[in-house]
Amino acid sequence: MTIDPPQSSEPSFDMLFKILANQHRRYLLYHLSTMNGEAFTLSTLVDRLAQDVTTTRERLQINLHQRHLPKLADYNIIEYDSRNQTIRYHSSDHLEILLEMYRYQE
Repeated sequence: MTIDPPQSSEPSFDMLFKILANQHRRYLLYHLSTMNGEAFTLSTLVDRLAQDVTTTRERLQINLHQRHLPKLADYNIIEYDSRNQTIRYHSSDHLEILLEMYRYQE
């Protein structure tokens, strides 16, 4: 009988590099990491991000809802309820380290 090793609660570095390869997701994660694990709405997130992006609010909301938030939810970086449009960020030590590294490079 083979026993699978326990799954780590930390995302793998390979997974994190894949997520962070996209500049828009890095920027999104910078903002999510400052929200201290609170649950908030997509509308609140769009309000925060809209100040710093060149796209329209509507386009930003569509991109978040259809692309970036589902991807982050698939990797358990966030909880995203698309019906209620609520988001909760899950911090991890590995992700925070990589975000800090990217902040200094951009």
